[in-house]
Amino acid sequence: MTKLSFLKDKGFWTELIRFLIVGVYGTLIDYVVEVWCTSIFSSWIAGTGIIVAFFIQFFISIIGFVVATPATWSLSSVWAFRDYQNEAENKSLKGALKFTFWAFLGLLGASFIQFLGYMTCLEWSGLGINILDIDFSSLFGADIPVFIAYTIVFVLKTGFNTVFNYLTRKFILYKKQA
Repeated sequence: MTKLSFLKDKGFWTELIRFLIVGVYGTLIDYVVEVWCTSIFSSWIAGTGIIVAFFIQFFISIIGFVVATPATWSLSSVWAFRDYQNEAENKSLKGALKFTFWAFLGLLGASFIQFLGYMTCLEWSGLGINILDIDFSSLFGADIPVFIAYTIVFVLKTGFNTVFNYLTRKFILYKKQA
């Protein structure tokens, strides 16, 4: 059997699709919470230095994380990854804490990517777009470039987090029974 034979396994694709559905659900929750919170805290962010703005955005990411994680943990442990070792443990408080720990590591990596996106949009590209200026009240008005830049950075950080979360869930949290 070749190393890539798992790609022909129908179970792999079914599991991947379930994982992605759970991920889209969690991402939508996270996105709405983060845009809403960024809009609320935008007055705090205005005029702050780059490092302070990053920490405010990281705090906002944690709010989205706290709101989305219970939903993604419950759906991952019950539906996305079935028939795995320690099924009872995965659905316990210990399993929730392990899930949260690995998800938080993914959040840290995603936050670094978000910071790179923030710096690219604001400083390094010459565009001068501050993605932290996103505001629900003017979302589809003159702030279209801010909305587009914010969404692109969000998609990039979510792409990293999706791969990280799948690998840690597949090979650490929900290992298949032998």
